[in-house]
Amino acid sequence: MPPKKVKRSTQGPPTISSYVLKTIRDGILSGRYPLGSRLDQQALAEELGVSVIPVREGLRQLEAEGLVRIYPRRGAYVAEPSVDEFREICLLREVLEELATQLAVPNLYSHAIEQLSDIIQQMEKAIASQDFANLPELDRRFRFTIYDASLRPILVGMLSSLWDRASLYQRLYTRLPDRGPQALADYNKIYAACQAGDAAGAGREVREHIRVTAEEILEKLAADGA
Repeated sequence: MPPKKVKRSTQGPPTISSYVLKTIRDGILSGRYPLGSRLDQQALAEELGVSVIPVREGLRQLEAEGLVRIYPRRGAYVAEPSVDEFREICLLREVLEELATQLAVPNLYSHAIEQLSDIIQQMEKAIASQDFANLPELDRRFRFTIYDASLRPILVGMLSSLWDRASLYQRLYTRLPDRGPQALADYNKIYAACQAGDAAGAGREVREHIRVTAEEILEKLAADGA
């Protein structure tokens, strides 16, 4: 009997360009580069130990993703909140995340359900200790554990891009009073529907969570004069 062929990964080591892109993106989403702050290409190149070329390419990609604004003769800046943009992002997320959830629920087997339960427990601990900095990452892990089960890579890729753009506003959400416990209650409803195999119900709960969250963030943006 011939030996089994080992499937080798076709994904190579990260390139300099991908390293630079990921590092700047993570810096923006974590708040290390504040909203509206200038992103100096030379300073970033020195910070990352690379030439200016991959930094320039990375900033252009981040502009396409909506995380950076590039102005002629002024340079690149971290994008600032825009009410119109946020409304559009949420409109798309409501539709696409409900769809992804409905497609995913029939494929959520026991291992994925256990993962969702574990993430909810981590959320409970974070909220109890007021560790709000970790909530956005737990939030994303919970949702994409579901969405990945939709087995629709194009749809999941679109959602990932929308989440990156929405992350500029996510930090506002985590600071809103009482939103942590309310989000946890919403996630328990989503989890219960997933566990019961109720695809339509889980989709509705996801959509409602996005809608309510968007309304509260829009109120916060209006109060801040965005």
